[in-house]
Amino acid sequence: MFERLKDTIFRNDYIGYLEHLGIDQTEIINNIKNQLDKKDIFDIFSNRSYEMLSPNTILENIIFEEVHRYLFKNEYPLDIFKRDIEIDIKTIISTQNSVIERPKIPKPSEMEEGFKTEIIELEGFIQIARFENETIEKDNGWGRQGQTIVFEGLSIFGEKKPFSEYLPSSLIWHNAFYYEPFIIGFIKKFNSIEANNVLWINSLLLNDLGLFLDDFNNGLQALNEENEVVLKFRQWRSDLIGNGASFVGQDSNIAKLEGCDLILREDYYEQLKVMIPEMKYYSKKLDMKK
Repeated sequence: MFERLKDTIFRNDYIGYLEHLGIDQTEIINNIKNQLDKKDIFDIFSNRSYEMLSPNTILENIIFEEVHRYLFKNEYPLDIFKRDIEIDIKTIISTQNSVIERPKIPKPSEMEEGFKTEIIELEGFIQIARFENETIEKDNGWGRQGQTIVFEGLSIFGEKKPFSEYLPSSLIWHNAFYYEPFIIGFIKKFNSIEANNVLWINSLLLNDLGLFLDDFNNGLQALNEENEVVLKFRQWRSDLIGNGASFVGQDSNIAKLEGCDLILREDYYEQLKVMIPEMKYYSKKLDMKK
């Protein structure tokens, strides 16, 4: 089981931060491996027909416990993560309050990669960024053939990437979601208590547009001086299947379509085009087969 989850473990924020600090993680990794040997994560949370794992936080909990156990035993300060990777409660709440039914837009498998001149308009708003993961079924409709993922949005990076990655979501609430020239930032976490996928605009651009963050209890969105919603993050999970022996039912929690987008009111989108005339809308598509 450890080998199947090894890449996810080493991408974990806590493990990565300890490496950044120069703290040896050998003992921690061995303890995580021992814990995984005692648990049947794949038997409990997987759908065998689709060979997909239902979202769960067991692995993150194990990592969290073993990291802090090691820090305590070796007398490191337990607030070592406080400034940089503390749990972002505001984004957890705001993104949970941004859940919608999937909009009527093309699925990732129906899209073409490349630059776009026509961007999706949704009732006076423009979809300025989108991430979505689609499970591709076998021809007989039973099981998974692969998956198609799309990353798309307003960019100044050309064909390299649609948006910037790896900034912590907590910077959104400090009006500090920037470190290099970019329009849209993307945060991705795997099987975490925190939001799995977040899209947001560069905080400097937010200020230039005269917008400010709404209360996180209202969702992840920004308002203008008239308190009108101008920028809004939305997320969805649709076409759920079940875990384990159950294909559909009360435990259905594996999404065939899972995604999010960022929409900007049309008049502010026109302002953004004037501010950044070189920006383009680029769609990057990944087709992955089993």
